Amino acid sequence: MIEAIDWTRPCVLHARSDVGSEMFFDFETLGEGPLSEMVAKVVAMSPAERARVIVDVVGQGNLTVAQVLALAERPDFPGA
Repeated sequence: MIEAIDWTRPCVLHARSDVGSEMFFDFETLGEGPLSEMVAKVVAMSPAERARVIVDVVGQGNLTVAQVLALAERPDFPGA
């Protein structure tokens, strides 16, 4: 059974910056918007760009790139 996803939930797309030290990373904001839009942005990135990003879902926590790509494969993904 597929769990319902709120594709309109607010999210922030962040990219890791190498400005920080080995133990601490700085992040820059690449975009803000609904989950569906942030998933589409990650899917459109090259593998090298994807390796540096996380999606912060407001009220839920962070999604890894693997989780984001899995969401993009769902039949109910609005960008499908």
